[in-house]
Amino acid sequence: MDDYLLSLKKSIKTEKMDQAKTLLAQISSRPTPEKHEVLQILALAPDKSAFELLSFLTNKEHKDPDIYDRLVQLIIDRAHLNFNFALILCENADLQTIIHAAPLLRHILSNETNKELLNKIIRTAGKNKIESLTSDIAEFIFYDDIGLKTGAVKALMRIGTSRACEKLEQVSKTKKCDQNILDTIQILKAKNLLENSPPIEQVAVTDGYQPELEQLASNDVIKKFEAFIAFSEKGSNASAWLLKYLETQDHDQRPDHDQNHDLVINILHLISRTIPKEAVNHIFAIINQKKIDNTIKFAAYNALEAFPELESAASVVQGLSESTGFVRLAAVKTIDKNLSDFVCAEIKTRIESGTKKGELLAETILDARAKHIIGYLMISDTFSYMASNYLDRTAPIPVLDTFIEILEKKNLNSTAKKYMDLKKKRMAQKRKTIIIISSSEAILNTYSKLIYSCGFSSLTFQRSQDAFEAIVSQKPSAIICDLFLNDITGMDLAREARELYSKDDVPIIISGLQKSLDKNLLQKELDNAGVNAIYSFPAKTSQIKSWIK
Repeated sequence: MDDYLLSLKKSIKTEKMDQAKTLLAQISSRPTPEKHEVLQILALAPDKSAFELLSFLTNKEHKDPDIYDRLVQLIIDRAHLNFNFALILCENADLQTIIHAAPLLRHILSNETNKELLNKIIRTAGKNKIESLTSDIAEFIFYDDIGLKTGAVKALMRIGTSRACEKLEQVSKTKKCDQNILDTIQILKAKNLLENSPPIEQVAVTDGYQPELEQLASNDVIKKFEAFIAFSEKGSNASAWLLKYLETQDHDQRPDHDQNHDLVINILHLISRTIPKEAVNHIFAIINQKKIDNTIKFAAYNALEAFPELESAASVVQGLSESTGFVRLAAVKTIDKNLSDFVCAEIKTRIESGTKKGELLAETILDARAKHIIGYLMISDTFSYMASNYLDRTAPIPVLDTFIEILEKKNLNSTAKKYMDLKKKRMAQKRKTIIIISSSEAILNTYSKLIYSCGFSSLTFQRSQDAFEAIVSQKPSAIICDLFLNDITGMDLAREARELYSKDDVPIIISGLQKSLDKNLLQKELDNAGVNAIYSFPAKTSQIKSWIK
């Protein structure tokens, strides 16, 4: 390693901050690979040292355009785990960066109790006119703390939009109204800001969705699915109702009861289809609950994976430590879409810990076919050793395919050929084939691993139409599908398959996350559709083996 990087590591380890700053002041003249190594070093630095050095690097005098965006992402990632890092953004960041960090600031305003930090964020939002935080800031007017209340009113005056004035007028009709609020309303109107402010598009929350919400909680599988489709068709317009329910689940109404459990599962599934940005913090709150069913955690990570991009994946890093394999796999898939220097450093550290947990995490990353994480971890000898052991012994063929693809892209052709030869050997083994159908890649990956460990091979499909074409083309040994597919139920698919194969010829198994379905009504539907059995996700290996003659 270069003397520059070694010296920086040593100065941070020995807490010689002046020496570290002297080295970091030279960063703009260092090669690009070294700059990226510096970010990795800062990602792993203790909070106290990292705060001081990140503040130093984001100061205008030391700003390096080549790494500034990644530096900001590193600060945002660390701020999700230690809110004080947001102070760096408040002090040094430009307007565009503050706007980009608005979801983080909202998260802190909702969860922080430190008045000094809250006041700083409220002042920053007002100074930079971050109107997306209007509602969050307005909440502090109702606090008993006079400093927070005064700061919130002043911030709303600075934001100055119609929405800000509307919030103040709402407060003016409550016991929290005072002369300062009335004066601020008059100032906003006098400055004619209302006419100049663009209208804020809002989603109307009406009681019109209440019947569908109650139906979504029904223990009748058909009514539940009808409500699911109805909400899906309404799209993001129904998000307000979905989020309203999740808000109650974030706190003291934990979804322990089976009926509440199923409602949360279905809402999270709907969120993965409608992708309302406002839902992210609510999903984080669900994941962070201490007592929560693993299937709900799984569904929460699944919903997060559906978002094109998360502002930060730092809050998902805890998922790497999940003891339950299928939950850990879902977390890995979410992280794979949202890699950053901080997240990469965390993953690499855990892999290289030399523990059994590190080895399990490496296997999960491979099972999740997490291309971006695998590509990054190729620099780690520890990961390469763990990957080689797993791929040589028990990895399913789809996992081999992904690894070969990554090797070829990196021009590691000799290693790629080794695994291609291994794949040919495994494909030559005669294994019975099970078809798996689910809109969730995490479910497909989980069952692919389980089925391979049982001595069978699998074909996976996210679209029921593609799966049905495969079923018509060649008779599978069994079919496993979700209770709810994209636009049909598992029973609908079973009815079509039964026109080709009998229950004895091809067992059809439904495997779902739901728990509260009426057993008599459900069994009637299953019998009518020709479904052999229904099992909770994921089924046990002993159950899978029992399906195949």
